[in-house]
Amino acid sequence: MSTPLEDYALLADLHTGPLVSREGSIDWLCFPRFDSPAVFCALLGDEDNGRWKLSAVDGEVVSRRYVPDTFILETEWKTPTGRVLVTDFLPPSDDHADLVRRVECLEGTVEIEHDLRIRFDYGRITPWVRRVDLGSHSNGDDCAHMGDSPSEPHPVGTRHVPHDGDGAGETTSSGGEAGDGTQDGGTAAEGRTSHWYRNFRQRVRHAAHEARSGETDGKGLLAVAGPDALLLTGPQLEPYQLGRDGEDVEVEHGEAHGPGADIRVLEGLRRGHRGTFRLDAGEQLDWVLTWSESYRELLVPADPERAQRATHAFWTDWASAVDCDGEYHEVVKRSLLVLRALTHSETGGIVAAPTASLPEDFGGARNWDYRYTWLRDAALTITTLVQRGHEHGALLWRDWLLRAVAGNPDQLKILYGVDGRRNIIESELDHLSGYEDSRPVRIGNGAEDQYQADVAGEVMMALATLRDAGQEENDYSWGLQCNLMSFCELHMDTPDNGIWEMRGEPHFFTHGRVMMWTAFNEGLRAVREHGLAGDVERWTRLRDELHREIWEKGYDEELGIFTQTYDNREVDASLLQLPQTGFIAPDHPAMLRTVERIERDLQEEHGQLRRYRTAGGEQSMDGLSGDEYPFVICTFWLVEQYARSGRLDDAAELLRTTAGFASDLGLFSEQYDVARGRLAGNFPQAFSHLGLIRAVDALTAARHSETGRP
Repeated sequence: MSTPLEDYALLADLHTGPLVSREGSIDWLCFPRFDSPAVFCALLGDEDNGRWKLSAVDGEVVSRRYVPDTFILETEWKTPTGRVLVTDFLPPSDDHADLVRRVECLEGTVEIEHDLRIRFDYGRITPWVRRVDLGSHSNGDDCAHMGDSPSEPHPVGTRHVPHDGDGAGETTSSGGEAGDGTQDGGTAAEGRTSHWYRNFRQRVRHAAHEARSGETDGKGLLAVAGPDALLLTGPQLEPYQLGRDGEDVEVEHGEAHGPGADIRVLEGLRRGHRGTFRLDAGEQLDWVLTWSESYRELLVPADPERAQRATHAFWTDWASAVDCDGEYHEVVKRSLLVLRALTHSETGGIVAAPTASLPEDFGGARNWDYRYTWLRDAALTITTLVQRGHEHGALLWRDWLLRAVAGNPDQLKILYGVDGRRNIIESELDHLSGYEDSRPVRIGNGAEDQYQADVAGEVMMALATLRDAGQEENDYSWGLQCNLMSFCELHMDTPDNGIWEMRGEPHFFTHGRVMMWTAFNEGLRAVREHGLAGDVERWTRLRDELHREIWEKGYDEELGIFTQTYDNREVDASLLQLPQTGFIAPDHPAMLRTVERIERDLQEEHGQLRRYRTAGGEQSMDGLSGDEYPFVICTFWLVEQYARSGRLDDAAELLRTTAGFASDLGLFSEQYDVARGRLAGNFPQAFSHLGLIRAVDALTAARHSETGRP
C-alpha cells in the first residue's frame, strides 16, 4: 500500500514542491522547477525509483507541524533512549535549489539513519556518484570550487585523476527589505500588502542570498546524469548495493566503483547511500542537497542555520500581510500560503498542483499531470487573492498571462508550462508501477490541445476583479481581453470538452456557454464602467445571442433545471458556478431546482459532491472507464451556493465537515474518498484550497448580511 497522501507534507521554495512523508521519506522532488523531471519518484513507484529517507532508529513519530506561517516542517521522533527533532525545508529559490534537513537530539541519546537513492528523470537514470573535496571557498561568487579539479565544474570525465586513500575521488554508480509603509490613500493593511508585493521578487532573491554564507569546505557527495547534478553536503553517507532479493551485496571499491560498475545495475543490483549517526542531547547534524546544472560550476550550498532564519523570516513576513480571522482563520491562512507556494516567484505561473499522476480512482487509469498552469485555475486563484487584498501579487500572473497567450486569438491554449511554454506533450512512464498501482503513469497533459469554452470567461472575470480593485489596464492587458472576446466569437458554433476536460466527444456544455456570455458581459462592463474602448454593438449582440441560446438549449423546461450539455438531461457540479457570473441569481427558482437535482444525483455521504455521473466499468461520457471520488472544490461550490441562497445552516455544516477532511497540516488534495477516509488525486491542489477560501468568504458575507454587519 502506498503512503496515504494525508501523511505527506509539502515543502516549498517558490520554484518546486517536494513531498515528505510522516516517516521522513522524501518521495517526490522535481528539481529545479515544478515541471522538471523528478529526482525522487518513489511516490509513483517504489523506493528504488528515488527517495531520501531520514528516520530515527527504532523510533516513532509523536508529532509534526509546520512552524507557524511557514513551510518549515518539524517532526519529533521518540525512541527507547531519547527524543529527536527533524527539521525539513527549502529556502526561497533564485538560481539555487537547496533541500535542507536538520537533526537535533532533544533528550537522551538517539541514532538516526539515512537511505538516499538519487534517480534522475522519474527514476529512469541511476547517476554516477562520487565523493568530492570542495576545498575552502569564500570569494562571494556563489560557486563551490572543488579542490581536486578547479578547472572542471563536475569532474566525471576521463581527464580527472581520483585521489587515493580516503575515497575522496571514488567514482560510483548510485542509485528588497521588509517595510510597513502605507501607500497614499490606503489603509495600513492595504499599504502593507501593496508594499510587500511591489518588492516580491527582490524579497525572494534577498532571502535566497541570505541562506548562503558564501563559504564552503569539506567533502560532498556529487551525483551527475545528463544536464543535472546534485551535491549532498554534511556528514558523509556510505555507498551500498542490494541484490534482487534485497540482501546486501558487499561494496568493493575496486570493483563496485570501478569501470563497468554501472553495468551491474542492469543485472539487478540496486544502489544508494546510507548512514547511521548517534547524537546525544543538544547535538545537531545538518545535510543539504543542492541542485545545479552539471555543465556549470557547483553552487555554494545553503548554510543550514542562515537558511532556516532566512526562510522563516520570508514566510512569516509574507503571512503578516494576510488578514484572516474567524473560525477558519488557520485553515484559510494555510490555504493562502499554499496558493503562494504553488506560484513560481520568477515567472508568475501558478501550477494546479506540484504532483503528477496521483489517481482520481485508486487502482484506475484517471491519472493526470497537474504541474502546469491552467488559465482557469490561475484565474480563479487570482480572483480569490484579489478579493483578499492581494491585487499586487496578481499583477505577476497578469504579466505571465500576457507573455503566455501572445499570438492570434485562435492559438489560445487552456494550459501552459509554468514559464508560459507550449507543447506540453503527454506520455506514459511504463517503468513506474503507479501510486496504489494506478496506471498508466502520465507526464505532460494532452488536454493542452482541447477547446474548453469556459476559459476565456474565467480569465475575463479575473482581470475584471483586478481592474475593479483599482489596477489600471494598459494597452497590452486590454488588448488581450479584446482578443479573448474574439476567441469566443470564433467559437460561437464550436462544441467543447468542458471544464472537466472530457476525453470523449465534444458537446455544448451549458457552463462553458455561460462563461462565453460572461466574457462579453465583462467586456461591456469594462467599457461602461471604466471607459475602455470597444465594439459595444457587436459584443452586445453576441452576449444577447448566447443568453437566448442558453435558456433555449441549456435549460430543460420540463424538468425546470439547467443541464450539463445541450443534448442531455444530466446535471454537473459546474452549474453551481452560474450565479458567480451574474447570469442568474443564486436564489432564482431555476437555480434552486438545479441545486436540488445536483444534490439528488451527485451528492455522496457527508454531503460530498461528485463532478458528474460516471459509468463505472463502462465508458463514461468523458471517454474513460472507472469511477472517481467526490471533488473537493465542487463541495465548496455547494457551500457557496447554500450561503448565497439563504441556507446558512446547511452551508455551515457542510463547510465544517469538508474543512475537516484536510490533513493534519491543513492540506487538501483534489478529491476525497469518503468510504476510506483518504485524500485522492493530485496533492496539494490549488483548486481545493481556493474553494475553501471562497466558501469561508461566502458564508461570512452571508452571515454579515443577515445581521446587518458591513
